[in-house]
Amino acid sequence: MGMTTPARERTRHEIVRQAMRLFQGRGYSAVSLQDIATAAGCSKATVLYHFNGKPAVLAAVLEPAGADLAELVAAAAQMERDEAQEYTIGRFTDMAVQYRGVIDVLQELIPVIEEMPEVAQLVADGIRMKEFLAGSDEPLELDLAGFAINGLLGECRHPGERSDEEMRRLCDIGLRRLLRPS
Repeated sequence: MGMTTPARERTRHEIVRQAMRLFQGRGYSAVSLQDIATAAGCSKATVLYHFNGKPAVLAAVLEPAGADLAELVAAAAQMERDEAQEYTIGRFTDMAVQYRGVIDVLQELIPVIEEMPEVAQLVADGIRMKEFLAGSDEPLELDLAGFAINGLLGECRHPGERSDEEMRRLCDIGLRRLLRPS
């Protein structure tokens, strides 16, 4: 990309914003670059100026969540196992609520996400987060953490059904009961 100007940044931001709206509303597979361009009020060539294809647009949509997930993993990696698990439960709960729309987009992509190099770091960080949530290297504990993540993220897909506070409580209580039994 050439020199960045405020107008170019606004256009890029609008492309990402509209792509998120469309991906969440219709699903990633059902949205074309032309759909994104039309919604953003620009040409398909403009979208391709900013991004080298739809997977790159998706990566930009996922970027804020990916950055927060990377930060979570980096912080948890510096902690003792119990402290890292507790920290990860709290951060996962916050992120699950904050990124409800992103989760909705990701749910459709789970079967093919490992084939998308644009989101490889997000996948790797998600695996590390699961390990921190499990609080153990035991295969059953890791599976239980994966089960908890998938179930809770599935609940996060329906933003109108639960308030943010209800979703936070569900995630926190669910994770603690499954992963930190008394």
